[in-house]
Amino acid sequence: MDSYGASLGWALLTGRDADLEPPSAWWRGPAWVKAVLAGSALAVLLGLTYGSWARYLGGGSVPLVFFLLILQITPPLLVVRFPLTAVRVAAAGMISAIIAILFPADYALFGPTLSEWPLQVQVLPYLPVLAMTLARTKPGQGIGISIIAVALAVAVGIAWIPRAGTKTLVWSLVVVAVTIVAGYGMQQRRRALEQADAAERTTVEERTKRATLQERALIARELHDIIGHHLSLIALRTDSARYRVPDVSEAAAEEFHAIGVAAREALDEARRLVGVLRDTDAEPEHEPQPGLAEVPSLIDGCRASGIEIRAEIDDGDGIPALVELAAYRILQEALSNAARHSPGAGVDVVVRREPDALTILVENGAPSRPAAPTAGDGTGLAGIAERVTLIGGTYEAGPRPDGGFRVAVELDLPRVSDA
Repeated sequence: MDSYGASLGWALLTGRDADLEPPSAWWRGPAWVKAVLAGSALAVLLGLTYGSWARYLGGGSVPLVFFLLILQITPPLLVVRFPLTAVRVAAAGMISAIIAILFPADYALFGPTLSEWPLQVQVLPYLPVLAMTLARTKPGQGIGISIIAVALAVAVGIAWIPRAGTKTLVWSLVVVAVTIVAGYGMQQRRRALEQADAAERTTVEERTKRATLQERALIARELHDIIGHHLSLIALRTDSARYRVPDVSEAAAEEFHAIGVAAREALDEARRLVGVLRDTDAEPEHEPQPGLAEVPSLIDGCRASGIEIRAEIDDGDGIPALVELAAYRILQEALSNAARHSPGAGVDVVVRREPDALTILVENGAPSRPAAPTAGDGTGLAGIAERVTLIGGTYEAGPRPDGGFRVAVELDLPRVSDA
């Protein structure tokens, strides 16, 4: 807000409870414990307030006592959902209490020291209401609320000067100043936590994006190796066709040559595309890409590390190389997840070839011992999803009721008529 006057006007008149920040979830215990504690505190405050004001104002002032009582109990009940309204009600209660202490009963039931209690009791609920409201203010909003609090503290001290001198004024200002500082401290802590949460969310999003890009680059390289292999074979076979096939006409030879040129151009374009997608520090891969034929070796390696695996694997005859590669990588990641997060658990692996899909199922039971700390960023499942998106199919992953984990994937297979 632009000025003190504007902030004060907002606090007194124009401000709305919705203008403040939402309440912080500071309570971590059971709700019934919170309700019991709050109810007990209000009951103690209610009894103390009624007794103090009844003695101070006399038995003939029961309506006024209940009026002051309502103004005192209401702010703590409102502060969570209606903080600005609670501040205004508390301020009205403070003003009413200041006026009420000017008219004590004709007979004194308190001694010189205890005679200050009615106003002190009235101040008690105002302090946490003030701090909790300041903790939820946005920049500039707390100025007007703080001005009201300081003005009321000065009014309390002035009202008590005839009875107690200036000590009440000094202590009122000290207590209100400490409360304001505490409120702004909670406000700063709240903002720091919100900034930390936002930074954490940004970090997770960036990590996920980076992992997705790396996975796509890896898929692009593997795709290049597969396509490159077949394009190279096409170019080689078309170039050698005139020597391997007898009685090749000139027209057929020219057609073979054109096919070979197109295959080499497509291979060059694929290499350039992968060069764009590939990490600058990544080394090109020249080894043959794994498929379903290599899955038994993968499972044997996992068994050698102590994992109990029960496997049912169909052969990969007639399955496209890209689907076989995706299936191998999915099994590799799923088995790695089971080893990291469920040590000691048995793993069931099923790879079944359906007429139009390749079904992959990896399930493990609950861990038999605590998992070791890992520096993994949890992006392996995102890589599985990326491969399923590339091939086409369905993907499900999630915990089982018994504490284990399940990964179920279906990769689409081209029909014979589509080939």
